[in-house]
Amino acid sequence: MVGQTVNDGNLPTRIWSVKSADTQGNPTATNVLLPDWKQITFSQMPPISKSGSINALSYTQDVGYDLSRTWQAGQTPDQYMKLGDVSQALQPELLSVGAIAQTTGLNLNQVALSTFTLVSQQTLNQLAKAVPLLGQFNVRDVPPIAALLANKTGGIDVSELPITQVLTQNPQLGLVLLGETDLSRYSVSSIPNLDSTPLQQFTGWQNTFIKDVPGLNAVPLAAMPNPMTELGSSAMRIDMVYGKAEAKRTNTISGSDVQGFSVPCQENCAYIELNDLENQGQGRLEGKQWISGKYQEVEGGWGCLKGVNGGKEPTGRLPFGSSFKVVVWDTDETTDSVTTALFFRSCSLCGCTPYFIGPVPFFTYRVNSPIFIRHLHNRNVLW
Repeated sequence: MVGQTVNDGNLPTRIWSVKSADTQGNPTATNVLLPDWKQITFSQMPPISKSGSINALSYTQDVGYDLSRTWQAGQTPDQYMKLGDVSQALQPELLSVGAIAQTTGLNLNQVALSTFTLVSQQTLNQLAKAVPLLGQFNVRDVPPIAALLANKTGGIDVSELPITQVLTQNPQLGLVLLGETDLSRYSVSSIPNLDSTPLQQFTGWQNTFIKDVPGLNAVPLAAMPNPMTELGSSAMRIDMVYGKAEAKRTNTISGSDVQGFSVPCQENCAYIELNDLENQGQGRLEGKQWISGKYQEVEGGWGCLKGVNGGKEPTGRLPFGSSFKVVVWDTDETTDSVTTALFFRSCSLCGCTPYFIGPVPFFTYRVNSPIFIRHLHNRNVLW
């Protein structure tokens, strides 16, 4: 059965063997194709298929910073997703660049400090507060700060003084951004203890693109502090594929974390019909319908960002947690095949937008393919 699943996005995959039975009741196993999160990184994920943007200026007061951004078709998620977007799901902010370097094999002596955008945007006060013991070092022992202050002190030599003393005696210098000097001349290792500082210690970490933290886009999603994994252990078999001419479908397992995952569809109900893996006739899960999110939108988002995109997102499921939503996309009755796509969302401390940043191509399935749907709860209710 696993051969019926096509990996369109060239994602690393693994085989998950599910115990089942044949039509005579004899024990057998079904092989389900799953993404291998131990090998998949944000920069390796398939590129987004459609350009788009978020205009979030009106939310800046609630959020604390401007969430606005644009993305172009062809970009990978690390180019348009920010740390705050995936904080709830993966907690990348708990990592330091040193920990990232250990995971990815990155040599921080060879990484330009200018590529660590989050650090370049810190004021000297913020940097001294974030990086352990940095203020106790003499200015001359931290070359990028020495170069910066040489141009800001009016010719006064402060190189032999501790950084904290300089900032205390000259409060205006504490407001200077580190990026006001040429950081491409220095490596990440040029600032003592920077490598061991968790990202969350830096002011504005939530608003930093994943690509702008050295090496973070090369960390496997299963190696994040809160690892990406499939939730539960349930798969079903795709029994039929239907186009958008279908209507009034109520036996669904698709929806959102706001409306629940059994949202009915009234019209344009393209969908896949699911059955148990054993294909042994009528059971509680016989004929479940996963509706295409290409045509049906549902309520999504929460908190201060609930209203973005009109509060709507494609119907779908969250089989791998809250980082993204898996959506049935194109259904083709002539080839008995269906494509799926991923949709991302933007998050802040006060809420998340609906899942509307997409589509990112995922797997293509054919009739009789097994598909992972998350897990069963409460007498075979699917979540």
